[in-house]
Amino acid sequence: MSLHLLARPHHPAAPASGMIWKMLFDRQQALLHRWAALGFGPALAELGLRRDMLPNLSHIGRVVQQRTGWTLLLTGTPVSEGTYYAALAQRELPVVSRLRSFSEFDQPPGGVDLFADLFGRVALLLQPGYAQALHELGQAWLLAATPAGVGLVRRFARATFERGLLAAEGRPQFYGSALLTSARYLHAAASADATAYQPLAGAVRHLSQPVAEASLIAVGPETYFVAESWADLSAAIQQLSHELVKTQRQAIGSRPLPFAKVPADYTSRQQAFAARTPGLRQAD
Repeated sequence: MSLHLLARPHHPAAPASGMIWKMLFDRQQALLHRWAALGFGPALAELGLRRDMLPNLSHIGRVVQQRTGWTLLLTGTPVSEGTYYAALAQRELPVVSRLRSFSEFDQPPGGVDLFADLFGRVALLLQPGYAQALHELGQAWLLAATPAGVGLVRRFARATFERGLLAAEGRPQFYGSALLTSARYLHAAASADATAYQPLAGAVRHLSQPVAEASLIAVGPETYFVAESWADLSAAIQQLSHELVKTQRQAIGSRPLPFAKVPADYTSRQQAFAARTPGLRQAD
């Protein structure tokens, strides 16, 4: 799958894209006016995102680069997990150019689309604390050298960057991409019992529980972790990194052969992205 820089305006090809974008934009704006994290609304305006116009990705890419130092990488479909996290580690964010169709309006079957990426990731990238935490998550992924470590990163990302909340003005506000872009997830979080909101400081310990025990917990109500600030989110990622290092050492210590090789999956995640770097930066 090829990625390239957002070098010029790009719009979804489907004739109905303008109407779909307007409907998605209006619905989420109506739902998010009380719930979106501080800075979300102004970021939409700064990026030039409007209900009556398809996004100009060239303009958005320039704004993001100038304001944050991050590079947006355009891709037709969602990239692999390893490619995505390796890009984050280099302050690069893959952005899917395809916009969902009417038949996929509530849940695109192929994963994230243009709307989900712009509303769920790119807008908050203008917040320095969020951008730093996303970069640190990419770095933490490189420490996930075991299946247990990979699973922990996935659970952490789901609990934070997909469904996380941020304490602000006396009540939690949404920054997780699923909450910002999906009416179903937004309503679920907004109507959750107060006991479902838990401090982010305990997230890594909670998510590091044995798989069997975690499975039993998963059948209960959703737990929403609330960060006190972006610095609190970064601190949780540091805890995640320490846990990943510990998991890796435990795995090495349990091997019967002292000089066993590092798992190929770990090496490939680093090497594959590095090998494709020239292609990623080749403008059309």
